[in-house]
Amino acid sequence: MDSSSIIPSSPHNLSPHVLLLALPALGHVNALFHLAKLLSFKGVAITYVCAHHCISILERELHAANSSANALIRLVGLPERVSLGDGHIASSKVFFEVVCGMKDDFMQLVKQQLQIAGGERETQASFAAPSAILSDNFIFWARDVAIAFNLAHYVFFPFSASPLTVMLSLPLLISQGHVPLKSAAEPQLITLPSLPPLWNKDLPTCLHEVDGKAELEWKLTCGFNLIKASTILINTSYEMEANAIEALQSKDGSHQTKQKVLTVGPVLPRDFPNDHRLHSESENPGHTECSRWLNSKNVGSVLYVSFGSIYSLGMEEITELALGLEASSYAFLWVLRQPRSASSKNNNSLLSDLLPEGFQSRLKDRCFISSGWAPQLFILSHPSVGAFLTHCGWNSILESISFGVPLIACPKFAEQHLNCRLIVDQLKIGIELSKDHRGFPSREELETTTRLLMEGEGGRGVKKNVAALKDIIRKSVKKGGSSYENVEAFVHEIFQLSATHSKDESHANKNISSTGID
Repeated sequence: MDSSSIIPSSPHNLSPHVLLLALPALGHVNALFHLAKLLSFKGVAITYVCAHHCISILERELHAANSSANALIRLVGLPERVSLGDGHIASSKVFFEVVCGMKDDFMQLVKQQLQIAGGERETQASFAAPSAILSDNFIFWARDVAIAFNLAHYVFFPFSASPLTVMLSLPLLISQGHVPLKSAAEPQLITLPSLPPLWNKDLPTCLHEVDGKAELEWKLTCGFNLIKASTILINTSYEMEANAIEALQSKDGSHQTKQKVLTVGPVLPRDFPNDHRLHSESENPGHTECSRWLNSKNVGSVLYVSFGSIYSLGMEEITELALGLEASSYAFLWVLRQPRSASSKNNNSLLSDLLPEGFQSRLKDRCFISSGWAPQLFILSHPSVGAFLTHCGWNSILESISFGVPLIACPKFAEQHLNCRLIVDQLKIGIELSKDHRGFPSREELETTTRLLMEGEGGRGVKKNVAALKDIIRKSVKKGGSSYENVEAFVHEIFQLSATHSKDESHANKNISSTGID
């Protein structure tokens, strides 16, 4: 089935319309936005809803793409009732407050969308009335809003299958006393369907004990809402996590209610495998210096280092990491955020304030350090990059695999320890850094692990595995691939849903007319 051949069946031939609702964390925003563009390319009209501060970033990306399908995407920023502060050191408590603050404004938006669609039938540019809400899994109230307005509800899970298995197993984990995980809990092994035995400390941090009762209830509510969801779109490929996906779809899992789980990943820019396009688009004033430095390095000689858009290292860990990178003798590109500790001079410290004395002058051309943001897809696609030292965020893992870049794993929080177990123990596409008593790797550990991956015997096996996996997941998003076909099936369902809504609406209008109600 090819969704491009489906004829929109909503009033006046308007495309079916879905409201996408994102958690205002950059990784979540980007993944759902890539999915929005994919759905619009297949003829689905999208109202993409997020906190207002994210919209300007998305507008730039939408305009840069310059696709006719962009006409089917409308961006709506909700008022920010709760501030995220500096935007990259936000706690889960802050995100909880932000999510709670979005509900009333979103309900007003849905009401307006339904009213406007009902009154603008003659305008071709109008969107049809929305027939569904597709929400990030952490927007715990989205299902209630969908029910209130008689809309279908779907969940987008922007992680791997491992944390989904954990969240769908919440009743079991709670009954066994593992959740909420107490900070003083003794190490215990947990066995769940489709997952290798894992330590309780590897559970996602959203299931760890927290001070605020409301915050804990939010996290558990998100988990139980996943159990109630009829359809979950998950940002992974079947081939990469076949055992886990089959267990999720089987009838003998530990969770109580079975969902339809559709793998639709990796959800990345629609033509992400086209390396040349990524290179040419990166040649702008913001990327030129980075590009020039990478172009000066040999193939596979650079270690890329980034810990994502939320986590920031403490000053002691920055020092240890810097000295380990220096000792490794390899060139490296490091995205270094401001530290979370207060030991730096101020919140806008220069790199020279954060790094060991004389570090930059000693390394000169061997290092490129970016304070803040860097074009990660472009960097990972560059032939000079030979490995990625990562916090094991799922988007970063998918991007790295998509370009065949092996991983050095240093998980920090959220579901990252589960991701680490997947890439190190199951897929064998990375090597984990051991942490010392301080909770982070020593300079010696970093030097040894970097050398092992870049030039050692163990590194050769990891490189071979990630190269093979790259080909597998690229095929999954192409026509005939598992993720491609799942997206096609979902789009087909949306078109059918829209047609049903249109018929129901027409029938309701006829009934109203026959009763003389105005």
